[in-house]
Amino acid sequence: MKWIKRAAGYTVMGFFILVIGFNGILLVKRLVFKEELPSLFGYSVVTVMSGSMEPEFSPGDMLVIGARDSYQTGDIVTYESDGSFITHRIVGRDGENWITQGDANNAPDGRSLRDGDFYGKVCLVIPGLGNVAVFLRTPFGTLVMCVGLFILVELSLWHGKKEEEA
Repeated sequence: MKWIKRAAGYTVMGFFILVIGFNGILLVKRLVFKEELPSLFGYSVVTVMSGSMEPEFSPGDMLVIGARDSYQTGDIVTYESDGSFITHRIVGRDGENWITQGDANNAPDGRSLRDGDFYGKVCLVIPGLGNVAVFLRTPFGTLVMCVGLFILVELSLWHGKKEEEA
């Protein structure tokens, strides 16, 4: 029974270390290397902020975007427009350019795009997790994350001391 608790504890701690490391790398790439949408191994993460793609995904969902060499009609892609990242479906072609449109929108987007304009295709939708990411970017969210990490480290040290005494 003890080894199950220990394995679960190490798994949770490993998960948190991976998440924090992943976010740290993305933060450095954004701040130091000035990448608009930083990626790791060809994958980026964005949070849905509008309902333009409902019911496919909703505001607050987190999307994992994977870079691709080519795209086709029906792909859900992310591109930049006026400083914001837009994630819409490719609905057709206009010569060499792609036409995109949000599933909940009545008309196509106002501009045509080339393959090179896309950051990637949606690979994974994680419902609601984007709300957590948005919260953690606030000053209070950062404080909560730091306090939580401190508590986890202290608990693991306390648990280790307790096992040594036994």
